[in-house]
Amino acid sequence: MTRGTTCITSLDESNREEKIQLRLWTFGLFPQRTVLDLYAGEGNLSRLYAKDCSHLVCVEQDPEVFGKLVENMRGTESKPDLLNEDNQQFLEKVAEIPDVTFVDFDAYGCPNVQIAEFFENYPVTHGIVVNVTDGSLLNLKRVASIDLAKHYLVNLYPKGYLTKRDFDSKRALRRLLPWLQETFIHLLAAKYGFNTCFLYHAMNSSANCTYYAFIAYPSIDVSLIGQLGWVTGKTPLIRYRSDEKTDIKNLRKKMKGN
Repeated sequence: MTRGTTCITSLDESNREEKIQLRLWTFGLFPQRTVLDLYAGEGNLSRLYAKDCSHLVCVEQDPEVFGKLVENMRGTESKPDLLNEDNQQFLEKVAEIPDVTFVDFDAYGCPNVQIAEFFENYPVTHGIVVNVTDGSLLNLKRVASIDLAKHYLVNLYPKGYLTKRDFDSKRALRRLLPWLQETFIHLLAAKYGFNTCFLYHAMNSSANCTYYAFIAYPSIDVSLIGQLGWVTGKTPLIRYRSDEKTDIKNLRKKMKGN
């Protein structure tokens, strides 16, 4: 759970397949060396990552869930490192891990504090694919609050944080969320000296959390951008409206079409 913010301790897991499909699409873009699965849970994604990477590190704080993770990861050929510790503490020493090419931030609530911690401690010297689950919408729906200035580095409201009242009175908030997420990542990129290219934004079918991914890289590689089809330099976002849910099947079709 993110420190210093009121968070809901459970998300609707009925959309697990949607999340897995999006993760695996970005996972397969490049050969993966070291993969960090933060908030690894019981290892549903970890088992899939383990098949196609050189080294896998799974971090899970909850002792009971960690026990299930250990059991589920038995027999994997890659022999992953399974760590029963807090993500924040792990990220303080993440620079010790070489060749990280893929990071999965699958948190309850908003994981932005951990994302900032990662880039503060891990210099971007090569391409890194980052996937994020952002549960801020779920928190706001259930009366929790989030400090925008702290977690998105942007202050759009007089008090600096969003409440359920703000959420109910501003139907366009969901339209703003992709912009908030992009702005947050671009600010980190400017602060820590790396470039970014966003891969997608999507909302799960329950409309209670969003998924997005981006590539962090040290310098612009024109040949790589051309190969991936982003010759315009614009972010190929999949947008959604406040009164509209993203259909995951249509999302997959768009991915295949590209």
